[in-house]
Amino acid sequence: MENSHVDAEMLKEILNLEIPLEPQLSPDCKSVVYTTRLKWHHKIKEHVSEPLHIVDDVSCPKSSRKLTDGLFYDRMPRWSPQPHKRSIAFLSDRGGQRGKSVALHLLDLDTAESKPRPITAVESERTISKFCFSPDGRFIAYISTAEKSAEAKAKYDAKDDAFIWGQWQDWDHTHLYLVDLETAAIELAFDKNCSVVDFAWSEGSDRIAVVTHRTPHIESHYLHGATLFILDLASRETREAAHFSGSLSSIVWSGQSLYFVACSVPHEDTSGFVVYSMQVPDSHGIDASISDATDIRKVYMGNGNSCAISLLQINGDVIVKTQRGMSDELLLLGNDTVLLRSQGSSIRHFDARRNSNNRIVLTYTVGDVSNPTEVFCECLSLGKRDIKQLSVHGAAFQSMIFGHCKFIECPSLDGCETIEGIYLTPAHLSTISGTGSVMTQLPLPTLVVLHGGPYSRHTNDFDIWHPLTFLAPLLLLAGYGILMPNYRGSSGRGQCFASYSRGGMGLYDEPDIVAMTQHAIELGLANKQRLVVGGWSQGGYLSYLSAVRNGTHGLGWRFSGAICGAGVTDWDAMAMTSDIGYEQAQFAGHAPWRGESRHVHVSGSAIREFPAAAREGRIPPLLILHGEQDERVPVSQAHGFRRALDEAGLMSQTEFVT
Repeated sequence: MENSHVDAEMLKEILNLEIPLEPQLSPDCKSVVYTTRLKWHHKIKEHVSEPLHIVDDVSCPKSSRKLTDGLFYDRMPRWSPQPHKRSIAFLSDRGGQRGKSVALHLLDLDTAESKPRPITAVESERTISKFCFSPDGRFIAYISTAEKSAEAKAKYDAKDDAFIWGQWQDWDHTHLYLVDLETAAIELAFDKNCSVVDFAWSEGSDRIAVVTHRTPHIESHYLHGATLFILDLASRETREAAHFSGSLSSIVWSGQSLYFVACSVPHEDTSGFVVYSMQVPDSHGIDASISDATDIRKVYMGNGNSCAISLLQINGDVIVKTQRGMSDELLLLGNDTVLLRSQGSSIRHFDARRNSNNRIVLTYTVGDVSNPTEVFCECLSLGKRDIKQLSVHGAAFQSMIFGHCKFIECPSLDGCETIEGIYLTPAHLSTISGTGSVMTQLPLPTLVVLHGGPYSRHTNDFDIWHPLTFLAPLLLLAGYGILMPNYRGSSGRGQCFASYSRGGMGLYDEPDIVAMTQHAIELGLANKQRLVVGGWSQGGYLSYLSAVRNGTHGLGWRFSGAICGAGVTDWDAMAMTSDIGYEQAQFAGHAPWRGESRHVHVSGSAIREFPAAAREGRIPPLLILHGEQDERVPVSQAHGFRRALDEAGLMSQTEFVT
């Protein structure tokens, strides 16, 4: 960059960029409503503020406008399905304690001066995790915890808050509530000794499929699985319909079938996601036993080379969003008709409906390295595509090209798999050095960015949620290259590729990063004398591991530095202290509490490989970043590595920030 002022101004523009989320098509397919968030999820002053936006007519490109003023945390907009009124429901902290309260609000769009009105208590501080209109528009169902009783509040105030594990009354269970929009009455519709985690309305608005876990603890499904109940709205009776030995998500109801996304091997979180279905008897079969009601089977497995992500039901059809390699696809379940395919980028959010001509109308958000995420809409018809960009949140960057994306792949070092990734190059890349403005020659100083998960992936996006790549535009403008490998265990490649992460920490992922980095060097893209590796969470772990194994691959290069964000350094400690210890034990390949062998695990422990690396002088300068209150990867993981660095006298080349 020519001067620091330009850097500061560009940084400000990037941080102030609004990222569109959750576009929702109106019932007549003529309008779209959505919310936004700031690029770095940060607050304005003391509170999160997110306005709702609306596109009144999807035939008018770039016509989105603010629907709410942006002074409150407005989110999750949903259209009322009633055809005679245009109204939306959404969550907001308006009317209550800013940043703490949450209430459902309704906004009538047919009245110019209409203001949002609350339909649940504005002072409530209890989270609403999901809500949905009934298809007939009469009810809204939502998931929330109950307000604390006077007795519970008194115990809390008196610090009489001992928690007895396993006692139902001590758990903060989530329940299913119903709001009657005609009478404004709210009732507790489902109240059993369990926690509601998801639900889906039947197409006739007469039944609700309810997904529960035994407790609200994040690990409940590992031990107890998920149970599906059917709630009959006429009688308010419920019956247990099925039990699934794992976690499930994105449940939808189509005809007499329920569909949901879950792990290919239900009790293994390292097996990739597929789609399941089950038949449900009609409402007069309310007393049917589980064996009569249950026929759970896999109905979409992506031919072994893709992963199901989410489902949407429209007019009896089910749309599956999948990751196939580094592209996303929207498919019609059953015949695998491709409705939309992104070429090497992510469809972050989408919605779909059928219009009056029975054509499918899609709205979705997508972006790439040089184009901020925007909202698009298209009506699917044979032989042509009519795509309209509806939003212009990246207007400040419309005349800029930050960089270019090159898709690359190479064999793994063991020759067992092909590893995919992307390399971002600056837009001003040149084979001749320039003067006055920044010009860059190949090969480039390169930041190797590692995603978390490990069941995740990097694609060609502007809005990559990663602490090291949210400033990718500035890095590209400054002349750096960015390499993003999708190592074994990543999503988008099916069950076999995902399953490498089961007991495979350090065995496959770190060598894959070496293979992809070496490939970028051989392509003449990356400068092997100027390489830095960095990542967050699982990527942070791989950054630690890359630091202690630095150069041991024998390929003639080392990393000049490592950025380790919220990373794992020892898997024994991780399985024992993380809030999802059962899942971490799958990655580690053993559970310490079961007394299982840890020989596989030791090979991927950065802290155990540290002494030899320190003696041999392999540790590069480090930037270690970690949140003090991180429950997923406790800060003790970073302190363990910091102790090793201190003891070895290497803190002078380390910056440790909590």
